[in-house]
Amino acid sequence: MRAYAVIMLLIAVLLAAAIVITAVALSGREDDIAGIPDPGEIVTPGGDEPAAPSEPDKPDEPAPVVKPDGFYAPVADMNSLNQYGFYYNKTLNCYHLHQGIDFEATAGDNVYAAEDGVIEEVYASDLLCGGKIVIKHDNDVRTVYEYVEAAANLKAGDTVTRGQAIGTVAAATGAEYKDGAHLHFEVIEKGESVDPSSYLTLEEK
Repeated sequence: MRAYAVIMLLIAVLLAAAIVITAVALSGREDDIAGIPDPGEIVTPGGDEPAAPSEPDKPDEPAPVVKPDGFYAPVADMNSLNQYGFYYNKTLNCYHLHQGIDFEATAGDNVYAAEDGVIEEVYASDLLCGGKIVIKHDNDVRTVYEYVEAAANLKAGDTVTRGQAIGTVAAATGAEYKDGAHLHFEVIEKGESVDPSSYLTLEEK
């Protein structure tokens, strides 16, 4: 009976020891779990607040390209005979720079001011280009109309409006007479000849 009591006492001691060891082990594990950050949490060294994500640098947006408003068609038929650039002149039998666009026309067809402006020059007859009209516009831009007959009483200093008839296409003459009756149209910016197609929409009026 005495031996039985001793055995039961030993069993109780071992159970108590096991409970204590298990409690200590579980307590240490809870401390480790408490130190693990939440998967959705952003941990920043040296601070409690999560770091805000940085925005990528935005590239500079290119400036919009602004194209000048299209001029009013200088003649009703905008079919071109000769473009701006190096070409062969049938009348002069040589190659040279063509500083305008030639538009098909019939003698007597109306010629219109491409934009508001002031008449700068009117030539009734020129050996190379027949009749000629030059209009000065804003921004130091000029338009030139060759192989034309100016409207009656049109003179330098007159103000004209966009689309106003300023004359008519003349009969073939001058340095391009082999191309037949047509309008030779030029654009000059700040004293320099430029391709008129940059100003013309080439659409019907």
